[in-house]
Amino acid sequence: MSISPVWAPTTQNLVWADAHSHLQDPRLAPHLPNILDRARAAGVQLLHVAATREADWPAVAALADQHPGLVISSFGLHPWFIQDRSARWLQNLRDRLAARPAGIGEIGLDARVGDGLDVDRAAVFRAQLELSYELARPASLHCRDAWGAMLEILLALPPHPAGILIHAYSGPPEALPALAQKNVHISFGGTLTRPKNVRARDNAARAPAGHFLLESDAPDLPPTLPAGVAPHLTGADGKPLSEPGNIPWIGHHLAEIRGTSAGDIAAQTTATARRLFHNMLT
Repeated sequence: MSISPVWAPTTQNLVWADAHSHLQDPRLAPHLPNILDRARAAGVQLLHVAATREADWPAVAALADQHPGLVISSFGLHPWFIQDRSARWLQNLRDRLAARPAGIGEIGLDARVGDGLDVDRAAVFRAQLELSYELARPASLHCRDAWGAMLEILLALPPHPAGILIHAYSGPPEALPALAQKNVHISFGGTLTRPKNVRARDNAARAPAGHFLLESDAPDLPPTLPAGVAPHLTGADGKPLSEPGNIPWIGHHLAEIRGTSAGDIAAQTTATARRLFHNMLT
């Protein structure tokens, strides 16, 4: 199987970081060795893997243990899966964080789920966010159709002691400076490559320096690939899956939007990732 990256600069060897992925996803499990080979070939030297529910915490921990220096981990309850939590989930999360240098995530709000659990979902999110402040651990956030509530929460709090990442940010660009003052960062993934995604491009252009990163969100939100390039991975439905090896291609788009070079974007986003996740690096 090919391990050639989707896009590679011709003038220098660049170092990239994938700030948000789910490599523990069962859709990726049969392909994981090749996925990691392609990531390394593309220059991705840091991979942040975020959990989604208690059931996948062991798999996320195993990935970090098996790939030290490359994979770092976060543990939490994703807003889609709060109904799966155990009665002592919060203590289990504390125990997991006490055992290793890890972040808290993926956590957040999602008003589009439609399961009638929005009040419960908000309480679970607040408990995890408060824990991230208490333990000074980076927090990785999800937000969909709940930007009013999310911004009200984040902007009322003091600056986060370790830092927050909002992955696949699609909130209002006007909020970005205030979020940066709260030590909140945003990341851009495959949707940035979609020509009709005006909001993502606007946010990418206006994100404060030092407060933006790149993500694959593997296996979801794959990029639009260059003409004639087929995805390495597809799901059971035949649709492309995202993977960390796409990070340079996304970075290329971010560089064009911000009027700079791919080398500058690689250096900026990797430095920001290492700063945000510094207490998770071993």
